Amino acid sequence: MRGLSLTILLLLSCSPGGGGIVSLAPSADEIIVAVGGKDALKGVSTYSKVKGVPRVGDLLNPDYERLLSMRPDVVIVVLPMQRRVKERLDKLSLRTFDFSPESVEELVRDIRRLGKLVGREREADRLADSISRAVSSIKPLGAFTFYVELSSKPVFVAGDSTYIAHIVRKFGGKNLYGHLKGYAPVSTEDILSRKPDIVFTTSDPKERIGLNACMVRLKHDEVSPGLSIFSLLKTLERGIDSCLSVRTGDGGRP
Repeated sequence: MRGLSLTILLLLSCSPGGGGIVSLAPSADEIIVAVGGKDALKGVSTYSKVKGVPRVGDLLNPDYERLLSMRPDVVIVVLPMQRRVKERLDKLSLRTFDFSPESVEELVRDIRRLGKLVGREREADRLADSISRAVSSIKPLGAFTFYVELSSKPVFVAGDSTYIAHIVRKFGGKNLYGHLKGYAPVSTEDILSRKPDIVFTTSDPKERIGLNACMVRLKHDEVSPGLSIFSLLKTLERGIDSCLSVRTGDGGRP
């Protein structure tokens, strides 16, 4: 630890310039780029989709020496997942920016906050407004029961307080695990006893053998708040409509 501290001191004393943003939140990276603020990004995680920006390590174990050498004005983190990372950054006297939206409303709010952070408030307002309009235009497609599965081994499902379950409910669904807080593990036996109409899953639907429900496959980034909300809404509308059409014997939408 002492060796790391000495190395950091040397890096800080020798590194010219500094400033800008290091982001350890891939969804925030995409938003910053979308509003025209890519030049403010001095470093991103290895999971970032943004090209041409230096990597500073993974989400839970970033390269602190490399990060410190960049001397950023702020480091974007996701809480509570990166709580320990934030604590380490606090000890290094680095200012952090919490990007942890858990609802559409919080996503819209944080897009505006990011826009202000990179000096692109007008562009961020337009992006935030477009998301608000897209969500406001959702119409219920019919009544159905569902659950959202984040992993299949073990099975983790989403309670009503989560971003993804909140959006699915807008299409007319009733969450069979709405009473749970956040994401929680459940047993296969419990799932079978509840008999869901539709299962939204990031896993291969073929793994859910024995479950007599319509399966809708979601991409991993679609279940987390971010610009993937636009593809998520299309996936949900088409998937739910197809499932309900099969149930009623209708041909569905073209």
